[in-house]
Amino acid sequence: MKFLVQKTAYGLQPVFNSDYEKLKESKLKMGEVYEVDIKKKRNYELHKKFFALINLCHDNQEHFDYFDDTREYLTIKAGYYRKIMMPNGNIQVRSKSISFANMDEIEFEDLYQKTITAVCNFIGIEKEDLLNEILNFC
Repeated sequence: MKFLVQKTAYGLQPVFNSDYEKLKESKLKMGEVYEVDIKKKRNYELHKKFFALINLCHDNQEHFDYFDDTREYLTIKAGYYRKIMMPNGNIQVRSKSISFANMDEIEFEDLYQKTITAVCNFIGIEKEDLLNEILNFC
């Protein structure tokens, strides 16, 4: 069962009446212990800012011809990657997926902040200047 909740002074409360009804009608038993997975919904505006950041970096570098290569490089530099052992014993590093289904808002915000640092290091720009440019780029 999935539904949205918000934190209140009384604990977690369903956001919508339909979610409250869903919870009331569930077969959850009073006093039982249940595991809950808390995820903050992704902010689409931050998603757009992230891609503006990557586009800005891609437009101001000469190493990568393809946008996806720039995005993958920066994602790896931000520490969001996985290692793959190849059959020949070599290890390859690949960026993890940043899709809405694979990351919640908290994790994506962390990736965004670390990507800002990666971009500053890669193209040699001060953080404050980069943040101003992102605002103009969006």
